[in-house]
Amino acid sequence: MSSQKGEKVEVPKREIGLLDLVFMNLGGQSPFLSVLIYGTAVFIIAGVFAPIAVILGTILVLFNGLVVYKLSTKFTQSGGYYTYAYYSLTKRLGFETGWTYLLYSSFYGSGYLLGAVTMLTIIFNVSTWYITLGLLVISTAFLITGKRTSFKYAMVASLLEIIIMGSLAILFLSSTHFTFYNPLNAKISLSSIASAIIFGSGIPTGYGSITPLSGEVKDPKKTVPRAIITVILLGGLLAAFDIYAITDHIIFYHIGVNSTDMLHLIENRFGLLTLAFVVFAALNDGILATLTFMFATSRTIYAMSLHGFFPPQLSKLKNKSEPINASIATAVLYWLIVLGSLYFEGGNAENAFLVVSLISLLANLYVHLATDLSLFKISLKRLRKRLYEITLAIGSAGFTLYIMLNSVPSISPVIIDIFLLWLLAGFMLAEVIDIAKQQEEEED
Repeated sequence: MSSQKGEKVEVPKREIGLLDLVFMNLGGQSPFLSVLIYGTAVFIIAGVFAPIAVILGTILVLFNGLVVYKLSTKFTQSGGYYTYAYYSLTKRLGFETGWTYLLYSSFYGSGYLLGAVTMLTIIFNVSTWYITLGLLVISTAFLITGKRTSFKYAMVASLLEIIIMGSLAILFLSSTHFTFYNPLNAKISLSSIASAIIFGSGIPTGYGSITPLSGEVKDPKKTVPRAIITVILLGGLLAAFDIYAITDHIIFYHIGVNSTDMLHLIENRFGLLTLAFVVFAALNDGILATLTFMFATSRTIYAMSLHGFFPPQLSKLKNKSEPINASIATAVLYWLIVLGSLYFEGGNAENAFLVVSLISLLANLYVHLATDLSLFKISLKRLRKRLYEITLAIGSAGFTLYIMLNSVPSISPVIIDIFLLWLLAGFMLAEVIDIAKQQEEEED
């Protein structure tokens, strides 16, 4: 690969296999913590309709995932969404997409850490700050250590988590003697459904951390697409199954549940041993999800640096494998987001999680709109032969816009303002970079 000025630059070794990618990014979804955090939020908004909202959220993610599936077979460099927009649309829109992806990935990963802090604080009654710092230190240590150690940890931890989730769902269903309820009988407003779908889509959207790693994946044209579909369906449907089982239990026993009662519900019904597994899953998710998105953020920074949008030092590789400076910059960014949001929310990890997560999910919708446009643009060149891709791009864009517009009324204006200010800052920064490049060309 060459930089803009023509000099040769190093690219990372292709060391990541299919199982590595699937288990790391399944961990990036944090399926169990998603059930406790996003799932509870969906239940509060949608009530007994919650499992359907999660399935609809999974369908939304699958639509967008199929778009990414197609693009990932055409572009195999690092950078993911940024790379797709950079080469398919314009360099300026590529920067905007990458800039917004950095907002999404860093806030999404930080949100899971804050969610884990929320759960662990409830269980152990320890200072929020101590738990937060502990999780940040562990995640950062894995990131700096590199892929090999991190992916081995992800494989073992994700397998254990799948077993825990499946077992817990069966326990909840068996407690009702397998008496099933019909979630379609719920009465709920359109705005609430849209808002619930946004939170529901937060569960399987962890696949968004796959494509930035494309430049380090073996046989990326086959491996990356397979990993995308596997992670979306496995994570989303497993979470929906758990949420249905928990909701079935709640209805059967007429239990009132709020955002902090789910852990106590598990403890009261199934005892301390089951709670110990829950603690492991929450702790593991807080580390693994944050780590997964740290990798995605660092690889996007690396790719944008290669094209001159960020300082060239950020594309420096360690042992021809790890973009070490981009990783350090990523770690600093995550520490600022987590500690900053926690500080502004007065040390309340749950409130910080809700703010950070909503911002990330809005950014996620924006990034996928850009991705839909990327597929639409490249498919126009061979209109008749790519009718499926064009239909997929238009349908996905329409569905995403519908969810985005219908969810806005139920989202705090402050969160909308933060998201829009980030976009505005990106446009201004892109303009400054463009002017600087023009001046360099004139001087040359």
